[in-house]
Amino acid sequence: MRVAPHAGRSRHTPRLLTRASRAVLGEGPVWDERAQILYWVDIERGELHHCRADGSAESSWPIGQKIGCVALRADQPGFIAGLECSLAYLTLNPLTMTPVAQVPQSAHTRCNDGKCDAQGRFWVGTYDQSNSEATGWFYRFDARGLVSMLGPYVCTNGPAFAPDGRIMYCVDSYGKTVYRHDLTPAGDLSEGRIFRRFDQPGWGFPDGLTCDADGCVWIAHWGGSRVSRFDPAGELIEFIELPVAQPTSCTFGGADFKRLFVTSAASGIDPGANTGGLAGAVFAVDLDVGGLPAARFGG
Repeated sequence: MRVAPHAGRSRHTPRLLTRASRAVLGEGPVWDERAQILYWVDIERGELHHCRADGSAESSWPIGQKIGCVALRADQPGFIAGLECSLAYLTLNPLTMTPVAQVPQSAHTRCNDGKCDAQGRFWVGTYDQSNSEATGWFYRFDARGLVSMLGPYVCTNGPAFAPDGRIMYCVDSYGKTVYRHDLTPAGDLSEGRIFRRFDQPGWGFPDGLTCDADGCVWIAHWGGSRVSRFDPAGELIEFIELPVAQPTSCTFGGADFKRLFVTSAASGIDPGANTGGLAGAVFAVDLDVGGLPAARFGG
């Protein structure tokens, strides 16, 4: 068991950010520092949501199909999105979708989590919705096209990238393992090394994750009611308890990038156990450490 001697509950307290929206499967938060807007998806309902850093101006767009993730574009409005079985450019007001790549499919797979690296490449994973087959892969997408890079897993999550862009963290959620890969400037990966196993009682499953400016990794515990901060060696530093059973992912934002936004899910929760009706809400925690702007897609 690897736990730093000073590891423990954070003194920082999460607060409810979204008053109106409750996602079935909230995921993929991304902060747009240019517009000062937080975006996230409800995968199951096929919706893209947004609000300001204080939770005001909540709104959503029905996409018409499941949507696993979005990443901001560098020089164009809108996003690149991982949809049910394709990657597409997505704009709002008006809503437009322009397919750019078809994701290889088995009978039950769909796009899940995804982010861009510092070079503007989009990394997206897939997930077997039957929860039984290892048919999920991590893909890299750039001007060279879509390339399968890691797998197979039942459920991929992440990735997240170290501040210097040289390390990629990715998650085998059902295997309860977070891996660390060296990432070259050309987009190639080293063989994975175990960063952290979620083998402690009550930890649940590792889900979405992000890195802070100090190079530490924040991971959401699906089924564990917390997000945890680990140092670059995988040692637990601190954790923040949340009033929901299924935190799904997290990202930094706000004016100074010291606000951690945490998405959650209501999927599979008995209504009687949904205390305060909070499952599926987004939460915010103001921290001493900050994050970095989200990398944008260069295509």
